[in-house]
Amino acid sequence: MLVMKFGGTSVGSAEAIRGVKQIVAQAREKHAPVVVVVSAMSTITETLLAAARSSVSGDSKTAAEKLTHLEKKHLDTVDALFAGPRKDAARKIVQEITGEFRRICSGMEMLGEMPLRAMDAGLSVGERLSAHLVALFLEQEGIAADAVDTGKCVVTDDNFGSARLLMEPTREATRALILPITKAGRVPVVTGFLGATRDGIRTTLGRGGSDYSGAILAAALDADELWIWTDVDGVLSADPKAVSSARILDEITYEEASELSHFGAKVLHHKTLAPLASRMIPVWIKNTFAPEKPGTRIGPPHPGIPLGPKAVTSLAPVTMFTLRSNGTPGTTELFARTFTALHHASIEILMVTQSSYQDNFCLLVPQDASEAALATLETAFRLELNHGYVDPITRQDVAAIALIGEGMRGTPGIASQMFGALAQQKINIIAIAQGSSETNISLTVATADRAAAIKAIHDGCIAPYQKA
Repeated sequence: MLVMKFGGTSVGSAEAIRGVKQIVAQAREKHAPVVVVVSAMSTITETLLAAARSSVSGDSKTAAEKLTHLEKKHLDTVDALFAGPRKDAARKIVQEITGEFRRICSGMEMLGEMPLRAMDAGLSVGERLSAHLVALFLEQEGIAADAVDTGKCVVTDDNFGSARLLMEPTREATRALILPITKAGRVPVVTGFLGATRDGIRTTLGRGGSDYSGAILAAALDADELWIWTDVDGVLSADPKAVSSARILDEITYEEASELSHFGAKVLHHKTLAPLASRMIPVWIKNTFAPEKPGTRIGPPHPGIPLGPKAVTSLAPVTMFTLRSNGTPGTTELFARTFTALHHASIEILMVTQSSYQDNFCLLVPQDASEAALATLETAFRLELNHGYVDPITRQDVAAIALIGEGMRGTPGIASQMFGALAQQKINIIAIAQGSSETNISLTVATADRAAAIKAIHDGCIAPYQKA
């Protein structure tokens, strides 16, 4: 079985949907069965959010404009794809689903607020429209297909906006719903991003939810592979804006992909990789608009996979905080109270470095969370700050750079190459960290040095392995 997930740009126009049909037709010649997962058309989720916010604020004019755009974009796509009775049927579906969203917006306008439960119901509109249009077009082109709503098979908790998957009931419901369709020789066209509680109340899966849906279905159906179709040729060894010689990586491991995602690369979120890694299902990143290109394979490590540095990536700007104790609290307590406070404030910690002999350490948080993080830490250590037991907490906006590669543990000299490359370009290193798995070496530099640091590390550490 092959599961193929198509992103927003891959279904973003009539021409793109025609390309999806070609890909599905070719895949069916080599794989049986094929399951398709779709995102909302590109920019549609943003349109839905804008319409809802305008409704809540009482800006009925802007809300009406967004709702008109939503319907028109899909109706224009229908007109470009269909003819005759099938066109009438497609237009009716679009009008029914967009009508649901109009009613949700009206309710939000009356309430003057945007409940997460109602917003999840509203955001489902984009994926549902895509699934129906793609399934109807496949049918028109001679490929038997059915639109499938994951609200009927992906079971979650009720954490609306970012629901948590319940895998066992999902596996049971997914197999019961989708396997009969594939056994009948038909292609299920499944909504990404969506789920529902055990009681059938609509939920969404949060960041990376559409890709995550593809992984959930692949795992639940014991698929052989998952293909993620997007608008890039694969995973690059660096940001091409900083490194013109960056190249597409043929293959990386689950852990390498997770590290790259954590440090800002446009790779699958670790949440997406988890159900695949547990069942050793490989995933390919492929370009919908250049399907002949092989893409990048992400899977478990194996004897044939190259070792050593593979990619350099960066997060910038991020904020670095330095906490220093004068002996009370001690190191363990300083760490424990810091992490506990930031956890309760739902602030992500991106990186941690510690002095080897002093009671101080640095941590990185996203820049947009820096004000909340500082307030949280000053509250947590109010007494110690007032009495001088803890020095004033300092902050600095920096760039985090990470060199990623499986097997760097057993490859001597990688760190010295990395630091030497930066020294040659006279780039100062502010802080250094290395993961326990040694799949990444991370450091921080001044934000202004970010692009130069990426290029120096790529040229000094990755390019030699690419040539080898």
